[in-house]
Amino acid sequence: MPPSDFQNWFKLLTAMPSTSHFITVDGADIHYRRWVDPEKTIRNSKPGLLFLHGYGAHSHWWDFIAPAFLEDFEVFAMDMSGAGDSAHRDVYTAPLFAKEIISVCRDAGLQSPTVVGHSFGGSMTRVAAHLYGEELSAVVLIDSNLPRHRGKRTPPPAPRAHIRHYETLERGARRFRLRPPQPCENKYIIDYIARHSLAEDGQGYYFKLDQALFSKLREDANVVLPDAASMVERASCTVGFIYGARSRLFPPEAVKIVNEVIKPEVLQCIPEAHHHVFLDQPLEFIKSLGNVLKKL
Repeated sequence: MPPSDFQNWFKLLTAMPSTSHFITVDGADIHYRRWVDPEKTIRNSKPGLLFLHGYGAHSHWWDFIAPAFLEDFEVFAMDMSGAGDSAHRDVYTAPLFAKEIISVCRDAGLQSPTVVGHSFGGSMTRVAAHLYGEELSAVVLIDSNLPRHRGKRTPPPAPRAHIRHYETLERGARRFRLRPPQPCENKYIIDYIARHSLAEDGQGYYFKLDQALFSKLREDANVVLPDAASMVERASCTVGFIYGARSRLFPPEAVKIVNEVIKPEVLQCIPEAHHHVFLDQPLEFIKSLGNVLKKL
């Protein structure tokens, strides 16, 4: 991305003010943010738009995307439990993540909300649409796979309990890696989200993510969920979809399923983008998401 473009859009969007809010969902404090349009004084007069991050991410991943939609929406982003400024849990489940999503929508007073979820966050957004679709206007899934089968998941072994600390924010940020790994030419974006991925305590800087999240992710014995494609087909709210043409999650067979279950008018493929679509092509992503939102 040329430096002139960086000056013209990235700084502008990341400088937009936001306010922080917390609610408690099943014993864990959940953090969400609301962008504030300085020229607008009447709140909740527009449809709600909530952004949800993927695994290893947090609400600041949307700082250079979400404010672009303030003209038409009340815009929010949240940290799921185990990420960002939300609390960690002893056990995580998909229905519990879905409950966090809908609880934020309710607490924020969102009108006819649309939820935009990336990757793992897209999977949890899909579950929210399945369980609470009557409370949502629509969802948009971003590079989130839609298999037609449910595999048996074996939780990975728990990582070491030791939390690594870094002497400076800069040293910690240099250790940041995208998950899953991929190339990304926009290094200034990576540096920005890396710095917002760390917190400071008396021992130095550490990554906020619950590194044991996947090992603590369990099936909810009380909630039987269908396969991903079926959830989308049965959703009571509209489902839009955006994916990267170079995403490792979307080989031809995965693209075929997406084309079967998503209406063509709300389906967008972004060229030259990998799994982390809006890091690779942020301006094209804003344009594509705007197109999908208009047709939902």
